[in-house]
Amino acid sequence: MSGFWVGASLLLAAALGFLLFPLWRLRRLSGRWPAAAVLTSLSTVPVAIGMYFAVTTWDPTESTSAGTAERTVVMQLAAKMIENPNDVAGWRLLGRSYIVLGEYRLGRQAYIEAWNRTPMPDNELKLALGEALILADRTTVSGDGGRLVEEVLRAEPDNQRALWYGGLVALELGQPDLARTRWTRFLEFNPPEDIARTVRQMLAQIPSGSLNEPASTAAEPGFALDLDIRVGESVSLESAGPAAALFIFARAPGERAPVAVIREPVSALPGTFTLSDRNVMIAGRTLTAFPELLLVARVSLSGQPAEQPGDLYVEASYRQGDANRVTLVINKVVP
Repeated sequence: MSGFWVGASLLLAAALGFLLFPLWRLRRLSGRWPAAAVLTSLSTVPVAIGMYFAVTTWDPTESTSAGTAERTVVMQLAAKMIENPNDVAGWRLLGRSYIVLGEYRLGRQAYIEAWNRTPMPDNELKLALGEALILADRTTVSGDGGRLVEEVLRAEPDNQRALWYGGLVALELGQPDLARTRWTRFLEFNPPEDIARTVRQMLAQIPSGSLNEPASTAAEPGFALDLDIRVGESVSLESAGPAAALFIFARAPGERAPVAVIREPVSALPGTFTLSDRNVMIAGRTLTAFPELLLVARVSLSGQPAEQPGDLYVEASYRQGDANRVTLVINKVVP
């Protein structure tokens, strides 16, 4: 029975961390902890334990726990995927199974395997991978995970899971009004009362008015770079399938998260693209705030922002004061 309590404790800790993460974001926005929502989250543990003792039919004399049996099945599925690596449905099932077990990093990897074998990822796969990225590394709320959630919301504005994660993305990007809109819409679908109660408490703590105007609403683009991008003779686009995409990034030296991003179809190459303050990822930032920028143009064969082996790319440094027109020749392959 001790094994059961160890597993149960880990799952409760994971659930508690997931609930407290958005509350931490609210504290950054409002300057205080939302006490009622924190108490609601903390009550998850005693309530769950109380419900267990009230409804359990577990027999301590049974030799195999359900948790052990579930993990055994998942391990068998993982072994099967090694033998049949092109089974996309299997990778998706394995990813979901790992997420349910709280093995978020393994779930993320399984979904990446499914993504890399799917020429045209559907919204369900986009959201599943976005969720796995966020659960495995919460900093991806403002990165790849958040971008996948936003893609799903553009296609399915009423997707309930996307609305929940979309609220987190909006908070991370300093847009509390958008977070309020998304979570209010989420509540209209009548989620379970314990979840609804927590979301209502979180909504009550969101400060009025956006902290920053979203960059996309800016009337003027401000500073802009014209990028002439073409493909060099040493590489070929023949391996670029229908899912491939062109990503243009501007990064601050030493930072992984991009300052600004453009996504275009590969068919747009060769071409001239304008990178401006309208493309920044975090509202309130400007390209001129960085004395130096690393410009990256990358053909993503999988169509996802994360770099993968086989992608084609070019990098170049840009310093403020240089000419505002830059030529980039894609001539390298990600090893």
